[in-house]
Amino acid sequence: MKYLIRSLKYLLYFVVIFFLCLVIVSVFSHQSLANIPALFKEGSMLPICLIFLGVAALYPALGYRKGRLNLDGEWKEYRSAVVETMEGAGYQLVSEDDNKMVWRSTRALIRLTRMWEDTITFERQENDPYLVLVDGPSRDTFRIVGAVYYNYRMSHPQSEE
Repeated sequence: MKYLIRSLKYLLYFVVIFFLCLVIVSVFSHQSLANIPALFKEGSMLPICLIFLGVAALYPALGYRKGRLNLDGEWKEYRSAVVETMEGAGYQLVSEDDNKMVWRSTRALIRLTRMWEDTITFERQENDPYLVLVDGPSRDTFRIVGAVYYNYRMSHPQSEE
C-alpha cells in the first residue's frame, strides 16, 4: 500500500511540475494559456501520459530502499551514534520503541520536494539482534548508514593489538 501511495503522490508531483513548465513557456512566449494544446503535436498526449505513469510507477522502487546496519556490538551502544548522525543531518525523532526509531526531516523544503515521504526508519530485527534495517529515501539511506558507522567508530576507538 505504501508503494501505491508513493506512486500516486509522485504522479501528482510530476503532473504539477509539467503544468508549471507549460505555464512558464506560455508566459515567456507571449501566448495565452488557452493556446497550450498548440505546443504539442497531435497524438502526443497519450505517450506523454504513459511516460508520466511509467516514471511514477518506477520512482518509488528506485527512490526508496532498505539499507543494512550490521552491528558489531549492542544496539544501546549504537543508539547514541544514530541520534548524533540523524540530528546532524537535520532530522528529528518522531517515535521510538524497543525495536524501532522513526525520524523526519526538520527542513520544510526537503519534506515538500519529497512529497512528505522523508521518513527514515531504523528497525531492529528480532531474528538477528545484530542487524538493523534502515528504510528511507535512497539518497539518504546510504549516506546515513555510512555516517552512523563513522560516528560509532569515532566514539568507540579500537585499540591496536
